[in-house]
Amino acid sequence: MIFGDLSAYVFIDGQELSEYSVIVSSTPTENRITCWIASEEGKKFGVRWTNTVEQSWGIRAGVSVDGVHCTRQSARSGWVGTKERTYLGNDSVTRDFTFSNIQLTDDDSMLGDQNSSDIGHIVLKVETGEFVKKQVVKHGISKDCALRVREGKVHERSKKACAHRVNFGEEVPRQVRRSASHNWFKPDNRPITIFVFKYTRLDILQAMGIAPSTSKNSSKEEVIDYGDDIEIIDGPYESLKLPPPPKDIKPRIQHLEVELERLRAQLASSEERKPSRIKLEREISRRQQADVEVLDLTED
Repeated sequence: MIFGDLSAYVFIDGQELSEYSVIVSSTPTENRITCWIASEEGKKFGVRWTNTVEQSWGIRAGVSVDGVHCTRQSARSGWVGTKERTYLGNDSVTRDFTFSNIQLTDDDSMLGDQNSSDIGHIVLKVETGEFVKKQVVKHGISKDCALRVREGKVHERSKKACAHRVNFGEEVPRQVRRSASHNWFKPDNRPITIFVFKYTRLDILQAMGIAPSTSKNSSKEEVIDYGDDIEIIDGPYESLKLPPPPKDIKPRIQHLEVELERLRAQLASSEERKPSRIKLEREISRRQQADVEVLDLTED
């Protein structure tokens, strides 16, 4: 999706996912771009975003998946380039984004669970502003800290069209060194830009009429052209919408019927003459045998 100088998309295996039903809405404080994408169970994914034009202000972008907020990314004024987010992380560990099947329950005690309302949404929020340098008390290498996220069942009536959710992979250790100073981001009064990717299985998107069908079992109608204006179509009669016949079709039919009768008469006449010709040939053959002159070669 694209809005102004910013663009964003979700990718799997390095390939951008197709986007369906893109909707753009704007207010004085927010620009929101929404679309649908097809998720695949067991596939890792990421969010990639790009700024294409140098600006006099800085940028801060944050990704959230199923309502879980990830560490935000920043870029100073004048920056042009691309960044991506593929994991949930802190100073100690990271956990990759992965699409997985959603687990449903009929337990009505979970019907009003607010944590499930954001399942099925991948959101990128981009803000503009300036960076202010401030001193921090703590510095050095951070201590080990587990990264836990609530991943439970969802009530079956809460997410009827959602078959997947985001699962976070195994923890991968890392070390982030913090300096004694830190640049704090101060937002300005420009509208924020929000990209919302709603996801579910492709077959559900197709059933909802959001994504085009890719069925290979649809009936195919074969059209055969015999060189004139009439087409013979092989297929179910009920589904065909044949064009109206030409205005001169009746004279053509009459002409063909006359020609057919002429050919039939010619064939019948030929078959009637054939036996008489054979009989005549036999008579001529017998007559030739009877008229043979016998010569007497004996001497007197």
